[in-house]
Formats: sequence, structure tokens, C-alpha cells
Amino acid sequence: MNRRPPLIAALALALVLSACGKSEEKAAETLAEQALEANSGQEVDVDIEEDGQTVTIQTEQGTLKQSSGDNVALPEDFPTDVTLPSDYKLMSVMTMGPVTSVVMEVPQSPSEVFDAFKSGQADQGWKQTLSMQGADGSMLGFEKEDRSLLVNLGSSESGGTMLSLSLQSKQ
Repeated sequence: MNRRPPLIAALALALVLSACGKSEEKAAETLAEQALEANSGQEVDVDIEEDGQTVTIQTEQGTLKQSSGDNVALPEDFPTDVTLPSDYKLMSVMTMGPVTSVVMEVPQSPSEVFDAFKSGQADQGWKQTLSMQGADGSMLGFEKEDRSLLVNLGSSESGGTMLSLSLQSKQ
């Protein structure tokens, strides 16, 4: 049985209804929570705000928290030794236990961002473990102490770069 269509429909409905007033926003949150809980069998909390949304799911493996929208912020504990572009728009942040994933749009080209990450992570003491460049995207991998970082880059529709960072602590 495929559970994704109801899940996607619930999230889409929540987004549409969030454009309405506060009472409609609360109804959208409740509807999305019920649909997600029915599909996942887990406790779910959906928080839709004017400039974004946060979905929190309690699972047997821990808490999954995903935020997206126009005003997403990096987690307060995001490591300072991970190279970040000087100019970016943060699109999404997801945390699940020891894993943090962020997606951002960067105005520079993928090759510029690739080179900046490669040198920036080396400057911060990270050991490069993977380097791949292709026509449709690039990937870099790094390790430092008990952490690993996977960097995925691809062209964005605006001519810049879509950048995905997946940081994992080895616990």
C-alpha cells in the first residue's frame, strides 16, 4: 500500500490553508497532523507560520524535525567549522538524531561553490573522502573526528547553485 499520496495531499492542503487566517491555519495544522499520524503511525506536530512551516514527528528512532519556507534558520548548534557560502538563501533544515541536512540556494555557479567548499573544509581541518563532478551535479565528502559531511551541488533554476549539506555525527 502506498502511503505517500495521502501524505503529500495533507501537506499540500496545509500549505494552501496556511495562506488563510489564523483559524484556517490551525485547522490546516490539525488536518495535516491527523493525516500524517494516520499514515506514519507516529506522533506528529505541524506548525504552519506566515513565512514557513515546521513538521515534527516523534519516531521510535527519535525526533524528526523539518522546517521549510522563506525564513528558515540554521540550528543554533550548527557547527562553525562547516564552510558556508557568504551569500545564500536557506530553503530547508531537517534534523533526525545525529543527522542534520540543510538545503540552500547560492547565487554562485556550482563550480565556484565546489571549489570554495573543497578549500574551505580543508582549511577547517576536514579530510576529503569523496570528490565527483559531472554535467548534472557534483558531490564532495569529508570527515573530521567523529563527523562526516556530504555536499551535493547542482544548478538552480535561477542560474546559481542548489546546495545540500548532510552532516552526521558518528554516535
